[in-house]
Amino acid sequence: MVSPPNVSTNVRRYWWLFLIRGLLGLALGVVALPYPGATLAGAVILIGAYLFVDGIVAVAKAIQILRSDKHWWVLLLEGILGIAAGVVIFFWPGISLLSLALLVGYWAIISGVFSIASAFRLRTHVPGEWLYMLFAVVSIVFGILVIAAPAIGLVYIALMIAIYGFVIGVTMIALAFQARKQPI
Repeated sequence: MVSPPNVSTNVRRYWWLFLIRGLLGLALGVVALPYPGATLAGAVILIGAYLFVDGIVAVAKAIQILRSDKHWWVLLLEGILGIAAGVVIFFWPGISLLSLALLVGYWAIISGVFSIASAFRLRTHVPGEWLYMLFAVVSIVFGILVIAAPAIGLVYIALMIAIYGFVIGVTMIALAFQARKQPI
């Protein structure tokens, strides 16, 4: 009987999933930064697409580590939350800025909490797990800022989203290359 691969093997094997999440974050930042005055509809589509695709990537990764990591469900919940938030945004594009800000803020906080759990698990398998912890902390801080001031306007939300995208993109890409270096 062949035993399933361990967490370290899966982190190394699926390093590219961290890279995809990082590239998605950078894409979010690149698109959001030069157009801070974009219409609410544009921001809704951008945020919804990011949350949906990031959720799919997280669910795919959770399914891939199902047999080797007993905490796979944390990543699955994070992914399902992202997909659900993206679907809500797409089906109700006319939601107010306040509702959108609160939805994104709560998603970022919950996603950050799940990422902290993942970072603690990775600390024995990947050097540089602090990058994943940084991702988690940035996500939580971003969520708190959005919830604290939801009515500040689209320009501020777009700027925060751009900064969030850049920071998350860089940290996830760095984590991907750390994971890629791991011996199998």
